[in-house]
Amino acid sequence: MIHAELGPDLEAIVLDLIESGKYSSRTQVLRDSEELKDWREAQLRAFDASVDRAVADIKAGKGIPLDEAFETLRAEFPLLRHRDE
Repeated sequence: MIHAELGPDLEAIVLDLIESGKYSSRTQVLRDSEELKDWREAQLRAFDASVDRAVADIKAGKGIPLDEAFETLRAEFPLLRHRDE
């Protein structure tokens, strides 16, 4: 078993989570934080892959002009329209 000093700030957060009833033990807090870290990393990998696909599409000439993209967004989301329109 590994024992580690979290420092006063992290220790207080962990204790608050346990005392609030959200978690029943320090182990549960650490397991959940590991799962959240894994989820976040998966989300970042998916985002990176999406950006890579978009860049590849642009390089392959599959993109649309920026003005056209903004017009489409402004039509779909009225709050993005210019104030002078």
